[in-house]
Amino acid sequence: NLEDVAQILGLNSCYFSQLFKRETGQTFIEYRIHLRIETAKQLLERSNLRIIDISSEIGYDDPTHFTKTFKKYTGISPREYRQSLGIKA
Repeated sequence: NLEDVAQILGLNSCYFSQLFKRETGQTFIEYRIHLRIETAKQLLERSNLRIIDISSEIGYDDPTHFTKTFKKYTGISPREYRQSLGIKA
């Protein structure tokens, strides 16, 4: 999380957050969500893991929240994403 990364870098978490936003154009949380969704896409493409297991693998305790977040960022659900690739769920 933000506090852990800031501590590792020896920075105040508020300062790190501002610096991160200035340098990347996105918040640390937005960046983390982006990484999680990209990792989920790779797992959906390359594995037979269930969506609930992928959700847990990328750090979501609630599969429903993962599905909503995935759909918000991609426009489709994880199941629809797999189907769009021709992978049967």
